[in-house]
Amino acid sequence: MIPMKNLNTLFSFISIILVGLVFSSCSDISRIDPKDALSSFISNNDSIVAFGTVDLKGILEKIDYENVPKIGKLLSTELATIERFIDLKSPLYYAMQGPIDLDGSPEATYAFLGVLNSDSLVAELMQRGFDVDIKNEIQYCQDGDIAIGIKENLALIVSKNSDFDTEMLITETFANVDGTISGGKVDEILSEDGDFVLGVNVHSLYTTSHTDLENLDIDKKSELEELLTNTYVQTVIKFEDGAAILETKNYFSDKLKSQLFFNSDESAPIVAKLGKGKARFGLTMNLDMKKMQAFMDAYSPETIQDLGSLMGGPAQMALMAAGDDGLAGLFNGKFGIVMLGDPDLDGALEPDFSFYMGLASRGQDLAQMAKGLIDFAMAEIRLEKDGISGYSNAAYVPDGNGKIVLPKGCENFGKSCISAFINFEGLDYGEIDLGGGESVLGVVKYMTFDYDENGGRLYIKAIEGKENILKQAIGVLVEEFSSEITGISI
Repeated sequence: MIPMKNLNTLFSFISIILVGLVFSSCSDISRIDPKDALSSFISNNDSIVAFGTVDLKGILEKIDYENVPKIGKLLSTELATIERFIDLKSPLYYAMQGPIDLDGSPEATYAFLGVLNSDSLVAELMQRGFDVDIKNEIQYCQDGDIAIGIKENLALIVSKNSDFDTEMLITETFANVDGTISGGKVDEILSEDGDFVLGVNVHSLYTTSHTDLENLDIDKKSELEELLTNTYVQTVIKFEDGAAILETKNYFSDKLKSQLFFNSDESAPIVAKLGKGKARFGLTMNLDMKKMQAFMDAYSPETIQDLGSLMGGPAQMALMAAGDDGLAGLFNGKFGIVMLGDPDLDGALEPDFSFYMGLASRGQDLAQMAKGLIDFAMAEIRLEKDGISGYSNAAYVPDGNGKIVLPKGCENFGKSCISAFINFEGLDYGEIDLGGGESVLGVVKYMTFDYDENGGRLYIKAIEGKENILKQAIGVLVEEFSSEITGISI
């Protein structure tokens, strides 16, 4: 039997724990999770066209920022300051509001961050010259087209190109983060693990855009809106040891998928049409042209006319000959091209090409015209009932002996609707102009890309597999620009 004194002690201990839990739970009620804040904001704003997360701290660590000459010291100092009041262990959550300008700029961009100490953050802002005001427990300030707001443990940053009232913008935004979260696909995307996550609301993008879709009749508009409702495209980028991966996932309805025109074939039939030889680069497409034409006729009828105008008289005549079938009357949707050959000892490559384009019933005349234009530049042109093939080197013409040889890691080439690869091994990048950063390609072994109705995947494989690909790329850039970096005074 437990003595009464011990029971009193036990009850007192339990009471203290329960009181602590109650108070901690009450204090958590006032705390706003940045992810929930963004989810709630999206549910209250039909103009949000894109949203997602960025793992700022994780990306910097993968770069090994502390050891970057000169810049690492500056970044380390700045990051140590920021981490006193901003939670960088959690990602930055962002949203973009439509309409999107022709240059790709959104109407406004919002960023949500967790705050560890709001008083320290406000003090830091004031020390950096910001005039901080307060309204209904919300502290806010502005610098040009950037507005900053702080409420309890949540910081909000808004970038807006047009004029705005800072107090109104910040208070209205905070008013929209206290409601019910979006749930469903939005929260699923926001919960994705990745260095960079992007979700695009296709319906919002369509309804806020100023395009030729506005010219559709009201029934077609309603039909298209129904197809796109609750439709999202997710993109996740991950930087790993020895590879970078970009994956997209389509959250499409079954009705929308049924109208799409993507074909895939595990037998990679188009590759077999490209002759033989060791491939350095390749691209194939396998489209259902009849579905594609029907989709364009229904929702973008001006596309074919614009295409004909862009390509000129011969193309317009060919489209006229195709009749009501449009492009589907000329092509069967199968296309492929490969670059063949090996670089010499200096890394220089004089490439050869092989191509194939599938033809529909009325495409023969167009193919005959194309044959006459490119015959002189190719070793052989083959015009058959189902398509036209061309080979720039007689050594790569199919003869029943040999086939296309793909680099290791690129064996899935040609199986998906859109498929591509590039093999960088042994190449000299001196002829490539990427604005001074072309040497970064030196860390890349190969790249592959595949896409179908469910989404796509871009895979970048590094030559060195034991080190993060970002760190490898930064190391190359640091070496290339070492003289400029050395001249930086910190």
